[in-house]
Amino acid sequence: MNVIYYFTGTGNSLQIAQDLAKALDHTELRKIAEYNGEKIEAETIGIVYPVYDWGLPLIVKRFLKEMKANKGAYIYAITNFNGMPGKALIQCEEMLKERGFNLSGGYLIPMPGNYIAMYEARSEKTQQKMFDHERKRVKEIVANVKAKRVCKVEKKYPLLTQLLFKKIYQGVEAFPRADEKFVVTDRCIGCGLCEKGCSVHNIKMKEGKPIWLHHCEMCLGCLQYCPKEAIELGKQSVGKKRYHNPNVKRDFL
Repeated sequence: MNVIYYFTGTGNSLQIAQDLAKALDHTELRKIAEYNGEKIEAETIGIVYPVYDWGLPLIVKRFLKEMKANKGAYIYAITNFNGMPGKALIQCEEMLKERGFNLSGGYLIPMPGNYIAMYEARSEKTQQKMFDHERKRVKEIVANVKAKRVCKVEKKYPLLTQLLFKKIYQGVEAFPRADEKFVVTDRCIGCGLCEKGCSVHNIKMKEGKPIWLHHCEMCLGCLQYCPKEAIELGKQSVGKKRYHNPNVKRDFL
């Protein structure tokens, strides 16, 4: 059996995981957010996640620290990113090695970004080019996984990453309480989709409005999927075009 664990906020990691699963035989998709420390009984284990500040999302770091699996399992990881991947794959490799596991393949796939504090959604034409590229890369990765081929962990801009990584990645530690920046405008209709869609149960509805509970992963799913664009990241997101992956259904996030 094959299993793929993924973490996603607006669907990019899920698209990659689903495309992999379609091409691999007998494959289960599992959410990293729902991992409870059980032993993973699988011949191949895929780990799919986005880059956060040039590194691993905190939830993925916790997963890698807790993951239980057979030492002989074929493990591979896929990082999707919009700008620079930093050390997200290298961190994954190092953490697995500390646990006695080998990362047999590490892959980088550019995807449309969702960090609305810095930029708005790319054009649909640009998005489609990236989705087309993703599907080609998935085919290559599937061939390696089926053959259980050991491949080098992919790197991009290694020197720049080495020089700036610590400075940039330290911001991730503040993410759990960064939800204090979210603002709910009068466009909110109290539909509760943000609460239902939060993979780490960091949102609850109170008097018809969402409130955040300060264990946020900053995936931005609540903001990007809001049907009325009623959630803002302070003033940083005001007037910016939202993004969520059009190729996946939110029910699966």
